Amino acid sequence: MAAACVYLQSVLGAVVASRWAVHQCLDGARLCQVLHSHMLSAIPVSVSIVVLVFKVWRVPALHSGLRRLSQLAFSLLLLQVLVGVSTLRLHLQVEGLTVAHQAIAALLFGTLVSFSVIALRDRWQADRQLFAVPFPQSSSSSVGS
Repeated sequence: MAAACVYLQSVLGAVVASRWAVHQCLDGARLCQVLHSHMLSAIPVSVSIVVLVFKVWRVPALHSGLRRLSQLAFSLLLLQVLVGVSTLRLHLQVEGLTVAHQAIAALLFGTLVSFSVIALRDRWQADRQLFAVPFPQSSSSSVGS
């Protein structure tokens, strides 16, 4: 779910970027609703990532790779918010921050997709082992007696 939220937030960010919504909002109060929707939608995205990290923290027997990916996702979230706020406060004057904001979003999405794939693989393997039917052992002494 967190990966889907980040994806949708990235699409909204692309709308903001492609329509120059920040410049238009700062210069003449046009397209401010697009910019504000991008900023407000960051709240549920952030909550979904925090919930994921909290759930990972509560499961003691979780794969260590999933723990590392959840910590990375949380770190990227914090960095993304910091860079996004900085970009807006500097009125997009530092191009590197804008590019970093987009790159961090891509890294965050990739991290969450990786988390989902590994979690699904682990769950599939656990379910497979749980429902595996053991083959009956045949005794070699009963053959050919």
